[in-house]
Amino acid sequence: MHRAILGGGILAFAWGVAFGQVPDSKLTFDVASVRTAAPQSAGIGTQGGPGSRDPEHFTGRGMPLRLYLCLAYAAADCQLQISGPGWIDSEKYDVVVNIPAGTTKEQYQMMLQNLLTERFQLVLHHETKALPVYELVVAKDGPKLKESSATPADDTPVPGPPGKIEMDKDGFPILPPGRPGFTSSFGPGTLSHWTAHQQPISALARSLSFSTAAGRQVIDKTGLAGKYDFTLVYDMRVAGVPPAADDDPSMIVFDAVEKQLGLKLVDAKASYDFVIIERGNKTPAEN
Repeated sequence: MHRAILGGGILAFAWGVAFGQVPDSKLTFDVASVRTAAPQSAGIGTQGGPGSRDPEHFTGRGMPLRLYLCLAYAAADCQLQISGPGWIDSEKYDVVVNIPAGTTKEQYQMMLQNLLTERFQLVLHHETKALPVYELVVAKDGPKLKESSATPADDTPVPGPPGKIEMDKDGFPILPPGRPGFTSSFGPGTLSHWTAHQQPISALARSLSFSTAAGRQVIDKTGLAGKYDFTLVYDMRVAGVPPAADDDPSMIVFDAVEKQLGLKLVDAKASYDFVIIERGNKTPAEN
């Protein structure tokens, strides 16, 4: 049985390498509510904010402070780059804010930094560390990617019954023709199968960063600005697998990215900003 995951989750983090910024204390939300989430409250996740369909509102439900801090500081690796007392993970909070019209993503992040610092009385400091990463570059023989055709209108019908994902002969999900999307499925064994329609290379880099097979943050250095259709099939093992032939589906991710996509993962280092919470109040100040 295959386990399929479609792109577009409810919680999306901004991805940046160095995210330390000097907060502007004058940047604030029009209206802001920060409350301890009700026990066993339904749902967890976020919606709204700059860049979304609702740029003047943001709602977070049932999330620990660590995740809100990750949003505020655009952390690439939540667990690694945010540290503090145990309650930043154990306690859950609801955050609802109204955002001034025209607010940029960077301004929004500073507003969230100011809000969290004020309501939780946070005392924190920053440290910069260089960490190993992979840079995604074009391989020596050039990319093997198909540039996507134009996106159809939003009302283009999707084949098949509503909500049903069509599968290919091997049991892997098939994206509706011409529709933007990204799917990943796992199985049998350690095989991973990715399919993308009309996706930028940055989406591939993010997915590789999440992949345990890559094991590091992946930074797009390809210089490819288009949107592409591609399929990637690889073995999720990270070591101890001999080099595979071009048509062998059991090749590890490093071989698969190069042989199937014409790209390459190369060792590099990047500077990351770490946020260390020294102390704070687990119960937020009244709204």
